[in-house]
Amino acid sequence: MSLLPHQTTCKFYVDRKKRYCKMLVKSGQEFCGEHQKPITNMQTSDNSLKIRIVCPLDPKHTVFAQNLKKHLTICNAREKPQEEFIEKNVNSGHLEVTPEFPSNDSFQMLSTFSKEQILNVIKKVDHIYEEKVTITTKHLSFKIVEDETNKPENGNKAKKHLKQESSILGMLQGYNLLKDKTCFIEFGAGRGQLSYWIAKATTSLEGCKLLLIEKASPKHKRDNKLARTCDTIMRIRADIADLVLDKVAGVNEAEHVVGVTKHLCGGATDLAIRCLTGPNINKHKISGIILTFCCHHRCSWTSYIGKKFFEENQLDITEFHLICGLTSWATCGTGFSREYREKLKNGELEGSLMETEKYGLNRAKREEIGRKCKNIINWGRLRYLQEFGFECSLHYYVDKEITLENVCIVAQRVPNKHI
Repeated sequence: MSLLPHQTTCKFYVDRKKRYCKMLVKSGQEFCGEHQKPITNMQTSDNSLKIRIVCPLDPKHTVFAQNLKKHLTICNAREKPQEEFIEKNVNSGHLEVTPEFPSNDSFQMLSTFSKEQILNVIKKVDHIYEEKVTITTKHLSFKIVEDETNKPENGNKAKKHLKQESSILGMLQGYNLLKDKTCFIEFGAGRGQLSYWIAKATTSLEGCKLLLIEKASPKHKRDNKLARTCDTIMRIRADIADLVLDKVAGVNEAEHVVGVTKHLCGGATDLAIRCLTGPNINKHKISGIILTFCCHHRCSWTSYIGKKFFEENQLDITEFHLICGLTSWATCGTGFSREYREKLKNGELEGSLMETEKYGLNRAKREEIGRKCKNIINWGRLRYLQEFGFECSLHYYVDKEITLENVCIVAQRVPNKHI
């Protein structure tokens, strides 16, 4: 950020970010409004005194005492009235917790398991993967996104995201999910870039709407650009675990509903699937679902929808946690420090510890096992969707050079199939 000659930035040091705050400050002051010290008299330009106090709703920030009344009505920490489409933990999976499927979501590191346990699970994973799991390569594209990808001003990181979005839109088109009067729901929408391109792709269709679900409130949202010129986009700030689709206006008004995700983290994918398969009023409107994944190591047994698949293959809750841990092998690289890798590269170390240290498995084999574990978790999700009347496929939707999380589920409603 370039500053004008008369501008200065805040002198508060942010420990979490290991740098000074970058907010601009008023003339004659050292700190921005967020980091002004509470209960401090500050002389203003007109020689009047103002007092800054700790917000009574959230002690992490302060507010001018004279503005407190107004601040309490807009503070993000204020208690908000609950929307009618919110029902606490409705999609969390807590109702599935039974003696058959007990709840235990405490995180377990791989180091807490014995070598024998890990090698036994790897044998099971190899067998189940070969017998049950089918993944095909399906790289599709969508013209308007590809045109954006080819612009020289986009860097490598931006191009990788655009390639993924292009393929997802290609899937929507290839599976005939881009239809009139469709409500597209993006779960874990973040800044809404995927929805932005879906909105662009559906401008020629009639009556299409986009619903973005996100628990956080990120800055620089792409959907804001479209919201200024059209009313097809609606954003709901909510936890997917609490969302009741039957009570969302945009869903009720649509003839078709399509759910999409782009790298939805861990167990949130299971929450989204349960949300899409849970409606009573609108269940027959769910015409398709396209899910891409992320962070399988953060899945939880309570929310996981593939418990039945695990049970059918003699995998219990302990082995589920172990498999979640093994998924990190697919994406964590060597697991060795930069210093160790440099020494190995420069020939300063003898032998091939990098290849054999982990349970007698070389790096390539560990990555293969990690990918298999991810896709066994994904296959349990696919089987769950099949039971709800969907025809499902597991695809590599982009090259792994674009992203290591390059697998998606495509689920399409089978007409007239009993649910």
